[in-house]
Amino acid sequence: MKKLLFVMLAMIMLSAEVSAAKIDIYREILLSHKYTIRYDNITPAPRVTNKDKMELYGKSGLSVSSNDIFLNRPVSGIITSDGDDRYEQVGNEDFYQCRLIKNDETFIFTKYKSKKSTGYEYYGNKRGKVEANQRNYLAEMISGESFGDENFSRLLNAMLNNDEKSADMLQYEFIAEGELDNGLSYEDYGAKSENDELNAIRYYFEDDKLIKIAYASYGLNKHGNAEGTKFIVRIREFTNAADSSLLKLPAELVDVTKR
Repeated sequence: MKKLLFVMLAMIMLSAEVSAAKIDIYREILLSHKYTIRYDNITPAPRVTNKDKMELYGKSGLSVSSNDIFLNRPVSGIITSDGDDRYEQVGNEDFYQCRLIKNDETFIFTKYKSKKSTGYEYYGNKRGKVEANQRNYLAEMISGESFGDENFSRLLNAMLNNDEKSADMLQYEFIAEGELDNGLSYEDYGAKSENDELNAIRYYFEDDKLIKIAYASYGLNKHGNAEGTKFIVRIREFTNAADSSLLKLPAELVDVTKR
């Protein structure tokens, strides 16, 4: 993997602007602001402490400290959008962090398995109640569009053309495309950050259907050895239709906003 990444870096420096047709389909879906995306990050994050943090991306005020229910487990996410209305959900079958943006208001809440029944319970500012915040447009402009967690947001923002990203987003360039022996095809993108780290993304397709994304970021440490991070995301759905059932508060959650 490390050898491949540094070969890709050399290719970035030599490559010309090329349009990769398969990813263009998904770029247009994102730009339409009408979609439903479901995914699984099948590479659990490394354990840092016994109370790691997990955040919905965008610096919009959500930072929830979680415990062992998140650690060393795959993370699933849902993002659906219909114009300015959107819903994001990140977590696993036991506990999800959720954000609903509707009518210029943001509702942040958690969804967790009930100990009293087979369903879920919801917690906003109180159990079963949630209060809206004003939508943070400034954070969205600075940090780019949010697609659930930070890792997945990085992968999807990389699909966008450079003039469609926020200023602090890495500028990814198309590197190569090809066919694999298992019948899948791929498209590679790469970017070099200010600290000379190589960031590489490979999008995998079955025919024209996006089914998997692999990411790696590596740089050289002071000893000249490559070190960094990598993860793989499985795409369960990426369609150009909104899931309207998610673009409203759950029936179990009461809106107590004073307007």
